[in-house]
Amino acid sequence: MLGPTPPIDGVDVERLDTLRDLDPGDTSYLDRAIANFQVNSADAVAAVHAAIAAGDVDTLRARAHKIAGSALNLGLPRAGEAARAVELAADTGSVDPAVALVPELEAAMAEGRRLLLTYRSTYAG
Repeated sequence: MLGPTPPIDGVDVERLDTLRDLDPGDTSYLDRAIANFQVNSADAVAAVHAAIAAGDVDTLRARAHKIAGSALNLGLPRAGEAARAVELAADTGSVDPAVALVPELEAAMAEGRRLLLTYRSTYAG
């Protein structure tokens, strides 16, 4: 088992260390989760854009909820909070309040992708 990861601004390293150490000596679970986030997070933001364009509040809420859960599970509080803000905006019954929140969601997700790769570099060769 690896020791605790030094702090990384914007990352809950304790959460990621827990995932990393689920199977001591085998980081494949976390590696897959990080790889999935690299692809799926961009697709999820595109789905948020599509839901807003379609005026589909239910899809917007569901997508934002899923993004928040994924981001928070991977120790990315900024991305999780940005997604939760979009989800709460959808709770108003309109996609309109979410429009102004999407740039922060995009930025937070991009930062999350970068931060996960930074974290992975602490244990991967």
